[in-house]
Amino acid sequence: MNDSSSVADNRRKTLLQDFKSFYEEGTLASLERIDRIYTQDIEFRDPLHTLLGILAVKSYIRNLYTSSTSVEFEYTDEEVGENRATITWFMRFSNRALAGGKPVTVRGITQIRFTDRIYYHEDFYDLGAMIYQHVPVLGRIIRYINSRIGR
Repeated sequence: MNDSSSVADNRRKTLLQDFKSFYEEGTLASLERIDRIYTQDIEFRDPLHTLLGILAVKSYIRNLYTSSTSVEFEYTDEEVGENRATITWFMRFSNRALAGGKPVTVRGITQIRFTDRIYYHEDFYDLGAMIYQHVPVLGRIIRYINSRIGR
């Protein structure tokens, strides 16, 4: 391995560690570190949103942390390439509006693309498991449908 690839490997490892620790910390105070992780023109996608730009992502994360009583991530696996990574995780969160404020656990996958910082971030997760099943009337209907189709 030459020096330039070891430098690139170190940068990639540092970026991925910064990314994971940013979400593991899960506090408003961590928002000041977001500019080290994402580019200004970040494209951020999940089942509910398509956000363009660092200001939109900051606003989304600020709202996530202020509307939830807790948000925790546990990373379970990762596949890392030269300029991309796929990371699997469990998110545990509590929100007064869902599940009576009890903790909810959701499994997901994040795909990121990066150079020196992340310019593309996409999360994949079951929106029903995250939200819909925990809304009082809607949750009962979804659980009934799931039981009828053999889930």
